[in-house]
Amino acid sequence: MKQTLHKKKILVTLTGGGFLWEAQALIKGMGKDYDYHYVTTPDAPVKVGVADIPDGEVHTIAKPTTMNVRSNPKTVKNILSSFRDACKLIKKVEPFAVICVGSSVAIPLCFWAKCFRKKAIFVETITRVSKPSFTGKTISTLKLCDRFYVQWPEGVRLYKGAIYRGMVV
Repeated sequence: MKQTLHKKKILVTLTGGGFLWEAQALIKGMGKDYDYHYVTTPDAPVKVGVADIPDGEVHTIAKPTTMNVRSNPKTVKNILSSFRDACKLIKKVEPFAVICVGSSVAIPLCFWAKCFRKKAIFVETITRVSKPSFTGKTISTLKLCDRFYVQWPEGVRLYKGAIYRGMVV
């Protein structure tokens, strides 16, 4: 992919399930004014050329959490691998901003974005209306993002500093 020098680089998470659907809607709304880079995990069903996503380079990082892993050593290994991969990725891409939708990969990505003085934006999943997610609580409590968006007016009371501007879908 050729890079356009006047476009700002944006790194966007594309993980599986509903998070992918929400990210697609968000990217579609942002338009083609950015040099997109996408980050996913090895198990996410994401392919280059997914409908409604502008061209961009796809990068993979380790997933910090796995629903069916009950082993503490495996969990620690996954988290450390994810933080290592996220650091390398942000150094490589040097994005203007990192935009994360819901997924647990948001924690290491937002952490390193803040460390490298990049904009970090977190969009809580549309499914969170009355109960906060672990990812959202962590990012909000540790102040790992510059902007924290929720998709329901009720979500503003779930997280300190949350912003409601409507739904992305």
